[in-house]
Amino acid sequence: MADTQTPTVNSQITDAVTQTNVTVVGEAPAQSMAMVYQSMAHATSLLMQNAVMAQGGMQQINSAVVASACQRIMTLPGQKTAAAQAPVAPPAFNPPGTGTATQPTPPSTGEPPLGGGLPPAHNQMSPPVGETIPPDKKRSVILKAANEAAKVAALASEASNDHNETQEMAEDMLATADPHNSQSLEDAKSASATAHDAARLAKIASQASQRADVLYAQIFDTVNSESPSLDTVKSLFKQLTGQTSKAEKARDKVKECKNQVNGLSGLDI
Repeated sequence: MADTQTPTVNSQITDAVTQTNVTVVGEAPAQSMAMVYQSMAHATSLLMQNAVMAQGGMQQINSAVVASACQRIMTLPGQKTAAAQAPVAPPAFNPPGTGTATQPTPPSTGEPPLGGGLPPAHNQMSPPVGETIPPDKKRSVILKAANEAAKVAALASEASNDHNETQEMAEDMLATADPHNSQSLEDAKSASATAHDAARLAKIASQASQRADVLYAQIFDTVNSESPSLDTVKSLFKQLTGQTSKAEKARDKVKECKNQVNGLSGLDI
């Protein structure tokens, strides 16, 4: 009679296979959460590095702007004229009883006169130029340009400070976000993106400050030139005020980013 008993597998083998499958399923959530925490830690470290680099760059820019402004203010021209005026020939003398003027005899230089002895006309000696800045107005023009450049630097510094505060709030939100709460994670991501926008806007304000310092240097050199052109100075001033407007708009947008992150974090700052 044939054996009809069904063959069985050793219970130790089935238990080993079952435990292996259960181990994989049991470790999956822990590995997933470990990956989430590792990603958050990496993002937080990048935010901190960016904040340190941005703050260090702004401190270097502020130091350079202050040093340059102080140097130029200390070298401002005085109230006296910058250059000595050319000697003016004495007026013609009319002897009594004559209707003609006797011109003074020019000093002899030992060289033959040019052009048949006739001096060139005044309008032929130098080309006509536009309106120039009076010597007594140079100081006020330079001070006005220095104040405008300092205003742009202050706006850039304020934008940098607001960005740093925004960055700190975003980092705190990332560090304290609840991985099991989807809303908390979304708020942390939104705060991080807003902090990146604030960094970009703070950089725009910093670039405006650098450009304003260059324009101030150009105004300073133009005003102290031999024949300072009023039109050139006006054009440079227009560009300088444009940088002020640019820095002010960037500063205001950084404030908006700070308020947005403040609302997401629930802090009252």
